[in-house]
Amino acid sequence: MKKALLLFASLFLFLVGGLQAAPANVNFSSERGVPFQLVFDGRALTRGGARQVFLDRLMPGYHWAEFIIPSGYGRSVNYRTQIFLDGGLETNFVLFTRNGYPPMLRKVSAIPIRGNYPPGRPGNGYPTNGGYDNTYPGGPAGPGRNDGGYPAPNSPYPNQGPYPNGPAYPSQPAYPNTYPDNRNNYNVMSPQDVSRLLQSVQRQSFDDNKLPILREALGAASLESDDLTRILSTLTFDRNRVELAKYAYPRIVDPQNFYRVYEAFDFQSNVQELQQYVQAYRR
Repeated sequence: MKKALLLFASLFLFLVGGLQAAPANVNFSSERGVPFQLVFDGRALTRGGARQVFLDRLMPGYHWAEFIIPSGYGRSVNYRTQIFLDGGLETNFVLFTRNGYPPMLRKVSAIPIRGNYPPGRPGNGYPTNGGYDNTYPGGPAGPGRNDGGYPAPNSPYPNQGPYPNGPAYPSQPAYPNTYPDNRNNYNVMSPQDVSRLLQSVQRQSFDDNKLPILREALGAASLESDDLTRILSTLTFDRNRVELAKYAYPRIVDPQNFYRVYEAFDFQSNVQELQQYVQAYRR
């Protein structure tokens, strides 16, 4: 009897722990604004092309991500890969598509999710991120629907061979680890790095002396929107903030939070100028 009670208590604690497991967020974006379609855990999430897709309240663990990338002349390239999401973290991935190399998905950062977590549900499923299509595979995407958590992600897909509408990739040389100008833009600045940079900049009296230091630091790293807001606040004039924000935007690892940067500006006209730049960059 005692063994049965002990087994029941252990099972109860396991289930309660599962219900309280922290969810995971993920953000996919393309390196140079190349549009893509995303199929996540077998579900088509996009209609047409997207340059960025953000998903929240996902089950931690392994998931499958498939990218359908237009390659010209009405054809497309399909790239499928497995990713791992840690609970309580927002993971940012960048999709690389360069001539002469197969597509590649690179993890660039994983940052703690801010705010409260939603309550868990049986089976460790979390509420979905709004309507999306549950029509894959087969046929064009139908009307979006919101029908609960994602299916269990850990069962492997069948044969991983090439898709009918996409060419198989021959053996390729190692994918480059840097941009064409040899700058590694995906070393994400830590809070300590940002604090040291701010201390260095604050020793300077004028924006003309601060800007070269900031451009040099940001040219070799990526950063979060909140950190960019702190950096912009060290500048005196809005016109210099606009210039630096435009320079830093391609290096932002959480573009869905870039709106927070606008708080650093004094004049709405400068905010509008930056918004126009961001919209043009995303096209």
